Amino acid sequence: MTPSLRPLVRARLADVVPTLLQDRALVALVPDTGDLSWAARAAWDVARAATRGGRRVALVDLSVEDPILHKVAGVEAKEGIVDAFEYEVSLSKTAHLVDGVHFIAAGSYTAKAGDLYAHPRWRRLQAGFRSENALLLLYLPASGLERCSATPDGVVVLSPDGSTLTSPAGQIVAGALARGAPPIGVVQERWTQAPAAPQTPRRASAPPIAKPPLARRLRPVFIALGLALSGATGWALLARGAEHPRAPLIPASPAADPVPHHAPAPVPQPADTLGWSVQLAAYGASAKALGDADQLARAGVPAYVTPVAAPGRRTVWYRVIAGARKTRAGAALLRDSLWASGLAPRGQGDLLFAPYSLTLSGDCGALRARGVPVVGVASGDAACWVGAFETPEQAAAARAMLTRDGLTATLVTRQGTTP
Repeated sequence: MTPSLRPLVRARLADVVPTLLQDRALVALVPDTGDLSWAARAAWDVARAATRGGRRVALVDLSVEDPILHKVAGVEAKEGIVDAFEYEVSLSKTAHLVDGVHFIAAGSYTAKAGDLYAHPRWRRLQAGFRSENALLLLYLPASGLERCSATPDGVVVLSPDGSTLTSPAGQIVAGALARGAPPIGVVQERWTQAPAAPQTPRRASAPPIAKPPLARRLRPVFIALGLALSGATGWALLARGAEHPRAPLIPASPAADPVPHHAPAPVPQPADTLGWSVQLAAYGASAKALGDADQLARAGVPAYVTPVAAPGRRTVWYRVIAGARKTRAGAALLRDSLWASGLAPRGQGDLLFAPYSLTLSGDCGALRARGVPVVGVASGDAACWVGAFETPEQAAAARAMLTRDGLTATLVTRQGTTP
């Protein structure tokens, strides 16, 4: 028997959605209508309603072949979930806070939509949101629901005139329900028939629900996103070794709180800064990182070893940073060449904008013997280089460590001029 769906009148979503979704971590929003503009507006209504009571909610546009959610919200979204999965763009660059909802647009065009839906990271994403009691809403076509690697904790159909699950899209939804995705209801514009009993009148006004400070509400959602998308973003909170046994990756930015409105203003960079590189690995011992860097250097690829303190800990990780390119596209091409030549496992490597470095004068071999992670970047280069850093503040921590060892380091941008 085809399962029936509870009608959810769009005008009353704020009353029913918080209760219907309160114990669910991942919910699919599936349009079953040719009016995709209406479906997108309804999806936003569901997302906004779910935030009532202070719950953390993320909405992802997986309608990658016909993205529309960003247009409805009036958001200019050049990068999104496709860029996070395929190009390893940081989620801090893709996420937008809109009406209390953490929104990630579709982003760049992809010819591999099926791979995006079927990616196993969705299951980890679901687990991460569940552990944080947060809610992830996926807006996706019925075909995407059919191929999604995660079984949703519920399915909401979006259809202005209601749905009986007999349409082609509805039949796919019915198949998902039969596989264990619980039906929640169908969002529609109005009741299809008069209710059997008078509806309880809505209260004219309700006192606003107190919400915790914004920074406290934002952070766990991004923690869940970083946890689930480790390897796809720079916020990998689990060891990268789970996917690439070679070594774990630490977050691209070690700040404890990645909320965009607390971030310092970006430092202007010279136009010719060679700031784009590929972060290949991070180790707890500098010797391992230097070994990787030396191997890259022998192959003609300049490499840096960047000491970075792990957030909230005294542990120091040593990143292996390959190359220096003017553009992100150039760094992506470098990563492709590293994969093709076997210098890096295919699929490993985060694109990182780190335009700063520290230089020291002296014999690089002697400095290494003292435990300083220095490399010689260019042939005949008299300076020894330490690290490729994203900000002067990040470099300052490494500079302080060198100062404690009696060494004087100079901060430079990676085209050789002092900032």
